[in-house]
Amino acid sequence: MQAEAEAAVRYDVSPADSSLVVLARSTLHQVRASTSALGGFVVANWSPDDTLATSPPPSMHVEFPLDSVLSGNAMQDREMLKTADARRFPKVAADLRSIELVALPARYRATGDITLAGRSRSYGGEFTIARAGESVTVEGEINLDIRDFGLKPPSLLILKVDPVLRLRLRLVARRAQ
Repeated sequence: MQAEAEAAVRYDVSPADSSLVVLARSTLHQVRASTSALGGFVVANWSPDDTLATSPPPSMHVEFPLDSVLSGNAMQDREMLKTADARRFPKVAADLRSIELVALPARYRATGDITLAGRSRSYGGEFTIARAGESVTVEGEINLDIRDFGLKPPSLLILKVDPVLRLRLRLVARRAQ
């Protein structure tokens, strides 16, 4: 008989320890932007062997303001905000919908909804999710096509940006008090 999972624990995202890196290709160079202004939570149950219990399923919500995503190039940043219609839709959010174990101890396949520019789309990928003491760390990468959200990739003179962005998430959440 399998041992019971612990009761669900809520963890709140620690912006100081978390980051999202956005990588895009352009005709001239790679564009790199990042933010640590991540907010949200993870609610998870843990098995006695310290692996994530998938039943009941965990939940996760992550969000960030678009104007916190900076590349270090003011012109690129303004164009990104304009492309994403950040005045009307200032935040990006993601919510976990399903998760399954891929490999022990901490590799999972997850699907979730990403909301950008007022539209939600389902995405999936593989992530690691691990607990260490009073915190949980989620790390993974996905490719996101901005055209899925009705957005056109920016184009400035001879600079054209690929519509597929590579997103790298490192999320650290601490046990809620």
